[in-house]
Amino acid sequence: LLAGGAATLAISQTSNGDKLTAQEIFQKAQDAYAALSSYGDEGKTVATVNGRTLTTTFTIKLARPNLYRIEWRQEVFPGYANEGSVWSAGNGNFLKMGNGAAHDEESRESALGGATGISGGAAATIPGTFFKMNWGNQLGGSIADKKQQPDEKVGNVDCYVFTSELKGTTTTLWIGKKDFLIHQMRHVTSAEAVKAAMEQAAKVTGVSHKVAPQGITSIETHESISVNQKFSPSDFAP
Repeated sequence: LLAGGAATLAISQTSNGDKLTAQEIFQKAQDAYAALSSYGDEGKTVATVNGRTLTTTFTIKLARPNLYRIEWRQEVFPGYANEGSVWSAGNGNFLKMGNGAAHDEESRESALGGATGISGGAAATIPGTFFKMNWGNQLGGSIADKKQQPDEKVGNVDCYVFTSELKGTTTTLWIGKKDFLIHQMRHVTSAEAVKAAMEQAAKVTGVSHKVAPQGITSIETHESISVNQKFSPSDFAP
């Protein structure tokens, strides 16, 4: 899906700004995404839910002003996979699951929002940041809510690491020290938060679940990042 000869980013293993403040790091990251004409990657999300591990592989392709295509595949159990795609080639916003017909969505936000959960988060994290959307943008919000942790590597990429907490979920973000792009994100939701969400849902739906809630962990990793490749709208079509 990332055809066209775009060079993969050369990532230095040395830092070019160890003394940057959190504010400066996030500003550089915001500027890095804003300067891109296009973005592509391959990756996976590994989620642990109620003791079961689900792996979703995905590819992302984005270009300005409003072109995108995200495809994913999740092995649910032997012989069955959750797979689909969401895209805009400039003539509408579409969401397709498996062999079903493409559904015409009314906006980019509704298309990507509808694909977020079933794509393992791939339709939200990078698209929301690249397009600087009201939701999904990992570089938005108050810097004061984000705590800087010791630097770590994602693969061979040196990264700044930040955590934040909201309603029982701890989010960790890995930002490349050389390219200032997001290389990994982790969500850890406590069992207590899951229980509270289930109880709230039960009040709305009238359906309760007797299974004891467990915590949820999801790790989303982005690799083979390529930027500023020249695309045409046809590159995003099915």
